[in-house]
Amino acid sequence: MPKSGEAGSTKITMDVGTAYDFFTSLYVLHEPKKFALRGAWASGMLARLTAESRETLSKARNVISCPVHILPSLPEPKNVETLLWSLGQLDPVERLQRLAAPGSLKGHGSSSVIAEVVERGRWTEADRQQLRDSLQREEGSEKGPSEEKLEAMLDIWADAQAFGEAYLVALRNYYDVFFHEEERRIGPAIEAAAERISGLAKETSLSDLIEEISAGIRYESFPDATELVLAPSYWITPLMLTVRLDAKRMLLVFGARAASDSIVPGETVPDGLIRALKALSDPTRLRILRLVAERPMGAAELARTLRLRTPTMIHHIHVLRLSGLIQIRMAKTDMKKKASFSLRPQAVGDVLSALDGFLHNVDGTEDTEASG
Repeated sequence: MPKSGEAGSTKITMDVGTAYDFFTSLYVLHEPKKFALRGAWASGMLARLTAESRETLSKARNVISCPVHILPSLPEPKNVETLLWSLGQLDPVERLQRLAAPGSLKGHGSSSVIAEVVERGRWTEADRQQLRDSLQREEGSEKGPSEEKLEAMLDIWADAQAFGEAYLVALRNYYDVFFHEEERRIGPAIEAAAERISGLAKETSLSDLIEEISAGIRYESFPDATELVLAPSYWITPLMLTVRLDAKRMLLVFGARAASDSIVPGETVPDGLIRALKALSDPTRLRILRLVAERPMGAAELARTLRLRTPTMIHHIHVLRLSGLIQIRMAKTDMKKKASFSLRPQAVGDVLSALDGFLHNVDGTEDTEASG
C-alpha cells in the first residue's frame, strides 16, 4: 500500500505490508538477545517448525540475513501469501540469489565467485580465499568472516538448486505453524503506524522524522537519497533497518509496535517498559545517562571517563538504545565509530508515565492472569 509525502527535497514513500514482518520476525527469533526478547520463548516459537525447516532456516542465515530489499518491488497486497507465491515463481537458484546477494557486494567480487561455484556445483580453496578477500573489502575489516562461515556459505552455493527449494519449503512451514496467526494480530498496528508516520512526514523535517521512527537516531547529514521508502514493522521495534535499494533510493524498516504493546501475545507488561526499567536498573548505565545529560559524548570518551573496556561500553549503549532513553547523533553517513550520545529528556518522562499507567491500569482493562 504505497503512500507518498515530502520531507524537504526527499520524497517519502510509505510501503505497507505484513511481508516485512515475515522476514523481520524470523530475524528477531534467531537473534532474541539483540532485541531483549526472552530466548526461551523465541526457541519455543521456532520449535513449532519441522526439524528440517529449523535446520534450513538456521543454515540460511549464513547467506540470507533479513531480505527486506526484495519487498518494495513485491506486487500488492504485500502480505505473506503474495510473497510466497512470488518466490515460488522463481527458479530455486534465482530465488536464492535474489534473497541473498546484496548489490553492494557486486563491486567487491563476491558475486562472480558465487556464480562460478553455483555453475560448478562445488567449491575450491581458491574460491574460499577469493570470497574471504571480497567480503573483507566489503566489510572494511581486516579479520573478515570465520572459516566456518565461509565454508557454510560456499556449501550453500555449491548446492544452490536444492537449497533454494528447501528454503521456500521452510518459509511455508514457518508461515503455516506460526506467522499465519501472527499476521492477523499485527496487521492493525502496522496500518496505524503507517497512517501516523505518513501524517508526520508532511509536517516535520527529515531529521525529526527519522529520529521519531528510529526512537533516537538523529542524522545531521542523511545518506544521499532522493527517495526514502518507509516500511513499518511490528517485530523490528525498537530498532530500524536501513537498506540501499539503488543509487538514489533507500529503504528504512522502522518499528511499528506501540510502547503499550508486547511482542509476546498475552503478555501484560509492555515491552518498552521492560526494556527501560532494565536499562535503568544498572548503576553503570545510570552514570552514563547522567554524563550524557550534561553534554553529548562519544563511546570512547564515555569508556575513558568510566574506565570501562570498549566492548563493555558498547553493550551498555546497546541496552540504552533499546530503551529509547538516548539520542544517537550521526554527524556523517558512516558514523558507527563517531556517533555521539545524549539524553532524550522526554523519553525519561515517558517511562515514568508508562510505569504509572501500568501500576494504576489507566486504560481501564483488567489483568485476568490467574493468581495463587
